[in-house]
Amino acid sequence: MSKQTISTTCERVLSLKSAARLSGHRRLLVCAGDADWCEAQVVEMVQALAGESVLLIGEDFSGLAASDAEVIAAKKCLSRLGREHQNIIFSAHAGFDVDAFGAISGTLCAGGLMVLLTPEMDQWPYFHDPEHRRMLVYPQQFEDVSGRYLKRLSQIIEASDQLSLFTQAGVVRIEEPKNNRDKKTPGEKDEAVIAPCKSRSQMKALQGIHKVLRGHRRRPLVLTADRGRGKSASLGIAAAQLLLEGVEQITITAPSRSTADVFFQHAVKVLGEENEALLNRLQFIAPDDLVQTLPATQLLLVDEAAAIPTPLLEKMLTHYSRIVYATTIHGYEGTGRGFAIRFRKVLDSKTPQWHELRMEEPVRWQPEDPLESFVFKALLLNAVPAVIDQPESISPEKCTFRQISSEELLLNEDLLSQLFGLLVLAHYQTRPFDLRHLLDGGNIEVYGLFDGQHRLVAIVLAAREGDIESFLADDIWMGRRRVRGHLLPQSLSNHLGLPDAIYLKGLRVIRIAVHPDCQRIGLGRMLLDKLQQDATHKKIDYLGTLFGATDDLLKFWGDSSYVPVRVGLTRDAASGTHSAMMLKPLSCSAKRLIHKAHEKCLAQLQWLLMDELKGLDVEVVAAILSMMEPIMRASENYALSCDNQRELTSFTEGQRQYENCIDVIKRVAFRVLGAGCIDNVDATLLVRRVIQNHSWHEVVVACNFSGEKQARQRLRELISVKNRLHLSAS
Repeated sequence: MSKQTISTTCERVLSLKSAARLSGHRRLLVCAGDADWCEAQVVEMVQALAGESVLLIGEDFSGLAASDAEVIAAKKCLSRLGREHQNIIFSAHAGFDVDAFGAISGTLCAGGLMVLLTPEMDQWPYFHDPEHRRMLVYPQQFEDVSGRYLKRLSQIIEASDQLSLFTQAGVVRIEEPKNNRDKKTPGEKDEAVIAPCKSRSQMKALQGIHKVLRGHRRRPLVLTADRGRGKSASLGIAAAQLLLEGVEQITITAPSRSTADVFFQHAVKVLGEENEALLNRLQFIAPDDLVQTLPATQLLLVDEAAAIPTPLLEKMLTHYSRIVYATTIHGYEGTGRGFAIRFRKVLDSKTPQWHELRMEEPVRWQPEDPLESFVFKALLLNAVPAVIDQPESISPEKCTFRQISSEELLLNEDLLSQLFGLLVLAHYQTRPFDLRHLLDGGNIEVYGLFDGQHRLVAIVLAAREGDIESFLADDIWMGRRRVRGHLLPQSLSNHLGLPDAIYLKGLRVIRIAVHPDCQRIGLGRMLLDKLQQDATHKKIDYLGTLFGATDDLLKFWGDSSYVPVRVGLTRDAASGTHSAMMLKPLSCSAKRLIHKAHEKCLAQLQWLLMDELKGLDVEVVAAILSMMEPIMRASENYALSCDNQRELTSFTEGQRQYENCIDVIKRVAFRVLGAGCIDNVDATLLVRRVIQNHSWHEVVVACNFSGEKQARQRLRELISVKNRLHLSAS
């Protein structure tokens, strides 16, 4: 490379840095060329940025050995949340980790430069990106993964006026500098910002948090903001201030401990070394543990509430009278828009005097930041569903069902935005990687319902699975081998001992989403019915799904004739739920296999519910067993002999103790719960004591009985009445 080119690179970097400092913005520079050319540019850039920190992501260039540049892998980007960086260089030659790029971009402060190293724009879609490994589905080869997402991204880069582009082929496009330092947001007043706050929004947030604790009970605060507005910092600052004022206990919960790092960093900073001991009054508890243990606290702070399932948030709201929910509206970590829609109804019902505060001003940069705008567009963080101006006009009969190809989504940005907007609203953990997987996933199928005006009102994402070669059967069955992208058939083979499952063709429903303005009119059911018709036509053997089990979701799938075949043994830390696998056969071979799986699931549950699944929610246990009733009725294991009936009579009449009749009582309990039509207290008594084998003391507390004597008497009455009903019905 010539000296003139090197000098030009330095000049461009310094010019962009100067413009960024003047405007209070961040700048994005895309350098497109081969790996060696990009390395040469980086060496010159780092020299030009001497005296400032440089974070290099993805590759450790040999030419930087003597520099102070810090190098980390893309997967480490999440650990940098809460920190500030002056300059970041992100190498897509090492793989374009879309979540990492979104996360780290939010740590670049005003006046900073983000450099993205890529192959030439026209070559990038065909580049063997290491990230393709995450989308490989057996028996795909590395080169079989499409580059549609990278093609979309390269098109955005080439068309964008919010970045600078510098290529090995000689293309040079420099972003025009803007100065927004004197620009105020609408309605903004010249109010002084008082440290440690960095914006007026932060000051208002602190006032709101203090008011939750000092004001009337049952008036929760919902704090929303885009990324970079200092939301988590506000929680930490407010918590520290309250501790200094004498508050004894504050609890913070978030999807993970690392999510709360920013909170603790700011709390520590405000407290200072002289008050470090007060940190003992700040307690982090994971969401699932929190709702299980319900520890006492004066104030509960919930950070990134959008990434926590609504049922857990609702349990927190029911138990705690002083609570602050904070969430990101647009972010790689999930979306607050879906949270607002799903949770607003709960808040209105349980705490109608709740308050909402939106933090508008960025803390680390000035408004209208070009890097933020680019990231939003590239990662579709601001994707929204179609606007439905007359939702009452929407009905299933007027909707059209059809498959949507990845190529169509690439060519139709509006449709892609509508689709991803629905996904974001429907699921609390939708991430930018889901967008890339949607476009490039080797086994992904997308189906949509369109109204009469061709607006997308409902979608279902499904993954093709199974049809695996026979030579892998033993290894998969024994657990010696797992192949990528075939979740259901491998679980059926390994977890349930059904090796033939890998031969069948399955379609696993990954996500189903209905427009929030068009829900509860049958669109979800119609989607599943149409999907079944299409799958039958394509000779698919079965449909399946895997989800965090709640009684509502179990009922939804059960109403469409899906049956449970497995319950996950561990509780998901983020959702607080156990997974449930449900299947629906479409072929005769699948019908036989799924019947076996259904029976095996019931047989395993008898034991697991006393052990690994001892903490499974009563409502979930009851919902699962209600779908098991047909096979219980047909099984000899749940039939009662004459001797069994005599045992029950002696128990219900008080002649024998519960402990001496456990076996027969357990069989009756399964049948009673399978039949349904039982109130919550009685269901809790049967599930907690008889099926999950909790102690009498735990059952007394759960059912609010006066003592063990009342619990035992109620169990005798319940078994007596329900057994007589079953005898008369049989």
